[in-house]
Amino acid sequence: MPPAISARARSVVRMTMADMAELADRRPGAFRLENADSDLAPPAHAVKATTEAVGRDRYNSYLPLHGLPELREAIANRYRDDLGLRYDPDGEIVVTAGIGEAMLDVLLSYVNDGDRVLMTNPTYNGMAQRVRLAGGTQVFTNQTEADGWHLDRADLRRAARGCKVIFYGSPAMPTGVIFRRDETEWLAEAAVENDALVLFNGAVDKLVFDGKEVVNPGTLPGMRERTILTGSVTKNYNMIGWRIGWASGPRELMKPVHDVHIFNGIMASGYSEAGAAAALAGPQGYVTESNRTYKRRRDALITELEKVPGFRIVPPDGGYFFIANISALGVSAGDFCRRLLDEEDVAITPMNAWGADDFGDNHVRFIFTNEPEARLVQAAERIARFVKRNYGAK
Repeated sequence: MPPAISARARSVVRMTMADMAELADRRPGAFRLENADSDLAPPAHAVKATTEAVGRDRYNSYLPLHGLPELREAIANRYRDDLGLRYDPDGEIVVTAGIGEAMLDVLLSYVNDGDRVLMTNPTYNGMAQRVRLAGGTQVFTNQTEADGWHLDRADLRRAARGCKVIFYGSPAMPTGVIFRRDETEWLAEAAVENDALVLFNGAVDKLVFDGKEVVNPGTLPGMRERTILTGSVTKNYNMIGWRIGWASGPRELMKPVHDVHIFNGIMASGYSEAGAAAALAGPQGYVTESNRTYKRRRDALITELEKVPGFRIVPPDGGYFFIANISALGVSAGDFCRRLLDEEDVAITPMNAWGADDFGDNHVRFIFTNEPEARLVQAAERIARFVKRNYGAK
């Protein structure tokens, strides 16, 4: 008999994206709207720097465990130049093997068994389950769908009571909403009222559309001292395979994060760190151009999907993704997604447990970064045909 699995492992809800990706992998030529890949090439100067680093002793090393100095400096400079935030590259920035490690390192550093961690509902499943891995208790404040997935101040204050950490991102996953300045101030107020740490997921903080702007919580008065920012080059620079992330915050807050990182991730790839440093320190026009491409794709896909009877969509302010409410069709999200893939070769993701465990059975997610506009339109046409054939009488 195998040993019993841990309560920690039993508590985790499997990511629905992983299931759909495995099914789609078996169908060559399928329309891949289920995972967060991109078909855009990463910045050429980042690829060049990575290639030149391969085989050099300096990049084939464990040290420094908390990241190459030029990468930590590039991260610090981006925060300074983009947001006016200042972090010391020596002691206030830890480079990690992806943003997921950074978030887990912080949670492991500050969350004890049973500590309450506030998140938005819905949220990225990878955030919700990492809270469980750290032993925390998930607490949620709802994003109101009828209000464009924005927050309710009264509900936020209620949910935040007794929370040790406030853990969120903007643009929020999977809705793509960018929280307004007043919403960010509400989150900050809740943190102060409860003496809570703010853990911010900035994975897509540069991917914004329609003139919107992310308000970083660390920029609000008095918030730098209680905020840890996590970021990466994965989505902002389409450097998915590099697996480079980081955590940044005041020196005292970062001390335990540095130690946990050593025993969790040990180090990030030296070759990848060289490429990430080049991306962050180099010309930033690449981000602007990729955002233009993604906006066109977003608009093309949503224009077609809004024609599908039974779909309710809130267009995203930023990020790679948005979700549709399919409750009018009278089918569960999981059944809808699996049948759509079987019949039309279009892969999308059911949103079960993307937030609270009871969220998502009426919602499906679309990603618009891994297919060109023409194929996104074709995918939407297939979805419309599928809905008409199977749910037209609803």
